[in-house]
Amino acid sequence: MADSSDVRSGRPRELKLISTHWTTVANPSRFVTRYGAAVRAYLRALLPTRDDADEVEQEFLLQVVEKGFPTVAPGRGLFRHYLITIVRNAAFAHLRKRSKQPVVLSDLSHIPSESSADREWQSSWRECVLQNTWNALREHQKKAKGNLFHTALKASIEHPGEDSTALAARVSVAAGQTLSAESFRKQLSRARQRFGELLIEEVSRTITNVTPALLEKELQELDLMKYVKALLP
Repeated sequence: MADSSDVRSGRPRELKLISTHWTTVANPSRFVTRYGAAVRAYLRALLPTRDDADEVEQEFLLQVVEKGFPTVAPGRGLFRHYLITIVRNAAFAHLRKRSKQPVVLSDLSHIPSESSADREWQSSWRECVLQNTWNALREHQKKAKGNLFHTALKASIEHPGEDSTALAARVSVAAGQTLSAESFRKQLSRARQRFGELLIEEVSRTITNVTPALLEKELQELDLMKYVKALLP
């Protein structure tokens, strides 16, 4: 787990723990849990019918769980860029199989592979990253007595117009314990920092040979910098 000093120095501790290949490639079942929603959204934006998208999704995810991913070339790169390529190839293969006539790649120009579908892919990927981070924060709260990070941060987002006293009352009810306004503010401040650290860790997992520069670039492309700006140099 990265502490704030590691992150502010530009050397998040978790960067040293990332392998040369994406962790999800080595664990297909984990991939299905963490990023399957992005694959589903992309296929539904890419293919002509929902039935086509659902069929390709089922076949693709089954293959991933049973056989894993195709060999990943070594070197730096983003898992989402690699993944969109093999998912798109699966969609093309599905259309070729269904066509009575041979289909070449140029015949598939009507598929919005570089427009609306790609925007949907990036948006859905961002949502997966955020949801995975929220899940990690919830698990972090469960493991530490007196930790209300997930509850406090959720309350502040869902009720932005309320002050600390009102939010403390909400969290007290949800947690089954009395929380003062001052205690709530401390929980919230620490929750925001921990959320940022977990988000950095989540994004780092999707970059091969991750460096601070590559990490920052990916955070910017996914519009996630606002969550971690205070933690980066």
